[in-house]
Amino acid sequence: MRDPVNVTDMTAGSLFLHPPALDLSIIIVSFNTRDILIQCVESVTTQGPDPAREAWVVDNGSDDGSAEAVRQRFPGVHRIENRENRGFSAALNQAIPQCRGKYLLFLNSDTRVPEGSLLGMIRFLNVHPEYSILSPQILDERNRPCPMRLWEDCPRDAWLKILGLYDSERERDRMPSDASPREVEAVGGSCMMVRRDLLERIGILDEGHFLYNEEDDLCRRARKAGFKICYFPEASIVHLLGRSTHQPEARERVILETYRSNLYFYSKYYSPAWNLALRWTYRAAFVLGMLRSLFRSWTGTARPGADDSAALRLRLFFMKVPRAGKPTHPGKG
Repeated sequence: MRDPVNVTDMTAGSLFLHPPALDLSIIIVSFNTRDILIQCVESVTTQGPDPAREAWVVDNGSDDGSAEAVRQRFPGVHRIENRENRGFSAALNQAIPQCRGKYLLFLNSDTRVPEGSLLGMIRFLNVHPEYSILSPQILDERNRPCPMRLWEDCPRDAWLKILGLYDSERERDRMPSDASPREVEAVGGSCMMVRRDLLERIGILDEGHFLYNEEDDLCRRARKAGFKICYFPEASIVHLLGRSTHQPEARERVILETYRSNLYFYSKYYSPAWNLALRWTYRAAFVLGMLRSLFRSWTGTARPGADDSAALRLRLFFMKVPRAGKPTHPGKG
């Protein structure tokens, strides 16, 4: 097991500790997903010799034996074992400086990578230097294409999500109907391949995003610096949606950190007026949600778990949000 690197002590221009010696470094972040984590690691380590690669598993304080299972089943996989859940961005940032790949793949533990997908993505990037971030097509367990956001979030989308009116099928309708690669504004974070040179230029992930929004943030920073993003449906992965974020014992924190990351993201990219309106709309939604949960509790129709918790809605109302503006990542950008 490697010791975590303190990325906050790094200076611009010294992000990576080793020169590139491999085609690909794969970083998998895990939290209490032992069985599907094993499937994920197996899917990226048992493929053919090409591309030349290494795999990292950053375990965020799992108590289900995930780290021990990886240690026993995959002795060649690098491991970072945190004592607590540090969040998705921070976990990636621990491994990134130690990677030796020309490309880095950020991968959720609830995914499986089919044979040939890794090599296909790398071959495409090798002959298309204009792209610095790439995502394959995302499939569900039945091998059906999942809706993917391929454009930047906007205030209108935020309003619809707050009000519970956002329809992910709208994303499916806007996705390209053919299977040709194309430039897009953003890609999802469940499987994102990035060039090493991009991270040298703009820095690693912003740890103000504990969970979600980190991929949109990275894409915006890349595009601002003049880099392009590609949706590459000729390769694909399987995503077991929600397996890590809907664990009952962690659901309350997932909800809290999701809203906190959303508000932090808005504070970075939306105007002060929009931020004020969005935050008070959120608070109004939390009050209404609390009243609805209390009513269900009184009538005996409450659903178990954090998704219908009046106490959680009260905590969300008074939730503090990290201040944007101070960079939490090293880099030149």
